[in-house]
Amino acid sequence: MPYFSFTLKEKIPLEFFGSGSDNIYNNIVLHTKYYCKNTHLWKKISSKKNIRYFKKISLEKRDKTKKIGKTILFCLPPSIGLGDAVEYALSIKAIVNSNKYQKVGVAFVESFKSVFTKYFDLINIYETLVSENSMEEYETIFHFTAEIKELSVQKYYRHNIENLIINFFKVPRFRKTNHNNNNKINKLSFFPISKSPIRSMPCDLLNALVDKYINDYDIEIILDNCSDISIYIENNITNKYVKKIYPPNLKTLLYIIENIQFGIFMDSGPLHVAKIINKKGILISSSVSGKILLDGFNTIDEIKNNYRSPYCNAPCGLTNIFNYDGNIGCFETTAITSDQVLKYNNIKLLQRGSLKKNYVNFIDNPVGCLKNIKLENIINILKKYI
Repeated sequence: MPYFSFTLKEKIPLEFFGSGSDNIYNNIVLHTKYYCKNTHLWKKISSKKNIRYFKKISLEKRDKTKKIGKTILFCLPPSIGLGDAVEYALSIKAIVNSNKYQKVGVAFVESFKSVFTKYFDLINIYETLVSENSMEEYETIFHFTAEIKELSVQKYYRHNIENLIINFFKVPRFRKTNHNNNNKINKLSFFPISKSPIRSMPCDLLNALVDKYINDYDIEIILDNCSDISIYIENNITNKYVKKIYPPNLKTLLYIIENIQFGIFMDSGPLHVAKIINKKGILISSSVSGKILLDGFNTIDEIKNNYRSPYCNAPCGLTNIFNYDGNIGCFETTAITSDQVLKYNNIKLLQRGSLKKNYVNFIDNPVGCLKNIKLENIINILKKYI
């Protein structure tokens, strides 16, 4: 989890920042100190071949605050997904609405700026870089994972991000007025993929649901052709009449979610967007509970998971597979309890190795809580809505 600063002494090539980074390139100023948490950018900046562009590069310490002032800059963790972006935005909006602070900013939102502005009307948003001058506008620099311990172990025990933060700041929750759409449902939208194989829909279940409803509803499946998990699931969709959609960017994905009639979700980013805009649907739970994912949002119903093993009780809170001394998998498949994992000497080492190369193996051979999902339970709950 890098947190670093740098100062450019000469203009750097546009391709250094990657595609879609014109905004960074055009606004960066020479001889000005910038702070950043972008992992990919750190790898490039710290490379010997690029050192000539920089006047100074430093790893920064995330200091805990001794006192919170009247102006505060919230610094998000690096590499969060769409779902976490929604949860952080929910809590920050609640803090803004409390009127406790004269100025609130949000740093390191990366590609999710539109989530913070479009759905929550938040201002003072910094995407990838924050200049030293901008930092100095705030009395308090608040790094969530440094200040709230539970947020630092989210990969292994998923907490309710919104609740942790609003309880820390002692502010009431933010909720928009719920306007349910009671129009007739003609289309089902499936969101089967997650960044994690233990939170993605098993192919057998997806195909069974498609076959059950294909004659009565238009069916679309939202995929991602840049994801190994998505590519595997796509290749195993057996019905040739379903519509497969590959949103090329976040803007398109948000538009798709905003226009669904009824969504069938796994634990992934689209679920979190759908719940805050009051879309109808169901959540098929695997390793994370709907009590955490849907807390206070009632337009999406949960298909609960009660799987049990000697090493876990679903929903166990794990969000992804890990590497524990060479054993790759979840609590059950590695025969390790969550207590053992959380007490591991250096928890960051659990993400070492080529975990992503094992994703497809766990889609092909789903973990116990995914195998435990019953088609009949889903159909019975769907009868209430479609």
